[in-house]
Amino acid sequence: MAVEDILCCEDSSGFVGPGHADGYTVVLARSGGYLRRIAGEEFFVDASGGYLTRPGDEHRVAHPIGPGDRSTEIRIGAELFTDRFDGPPLSRRFTVTGTTDVHHRALLAAARRGADEFELGERLHRLLDDVAASAGHWRTDTGSRPAAARAHARLVRDACAVLAAGVPGLRLSLEELARAVGGSPHHLSRVFRAVTGTTLTHHRNELRIRGVLHALEEGEDSLRTLAYAYGFADQAHLTRVCRSHTGCVPSVLRGVLTDRA
Repeated sequence: MAVEDILCCEDSSGFVGPGHADGYTVVLARSGGYLRRIAGEEFFVDASGGYLTRPGDEHRVAHPIGPGDRSTEIRIGAELFTDRFDGPPLSRRFTVTGTTDVHHRALLAAARRGADEFELGERLHRLLDDVAASAGHWRTDTGSRPAAARAHARLVRDACAVLAAGVPGLRLSLEELARAVGGSPHHLSRVFRAVTGTTLTHHRNELRIRGVLHALEEGEDSLRTLAYAYGFADQAHLTRVCRSHTGCVPSVLRGVLTDRA
């Protein structure tokens, strides 16, 4: 197994490629967002999840919201991949829970601290188990006609891109977000849940919390500042939402991610 931290500087808004996957990989996004087309399937990747590749997969990438996204690529062997991800998934894209995201970031923090190989291996296997439990949960809109399904997928992709662009998008109201993607609040909300299986509110809160965690990793220290920046009513509101999504309060996670008590 090998783990690589990827900072993408590609700024093409259109698809570039193609390339071909040369191994089995599990890719987890940590910040930003981008479009992926893998084996004919197109989807938007943001900090709420990631995607899988198999050897020989043709893939292309586009960056409609610009460069600077961060991801973690985990390369594993065929047996390990088959053991956890065997069978055709509903989608190459997957979402992960807030708890899994914390495990992901804690693995990287442990590596930065110089944890030994045994500990890192155990953390990595736990993370892969978590991801395997989520794989396939991002579904396609099978209840619609093909043309409608494509339109719905495009609407969800555009909404994800606006939210993944950072703080400005995350501070939009539902009405403002709907206007930004050319839909009505009711239609956007209904379609988003039909395509992804989750509500816009839940997805937005996942991205807000992961934005806060990324900022803590990057050295921001003030939870009050982060609460304001990400549109929470106050620090107590940030704490409640963070506990709901990750099982931990931000002050504890700050210590986990920065090696501070």
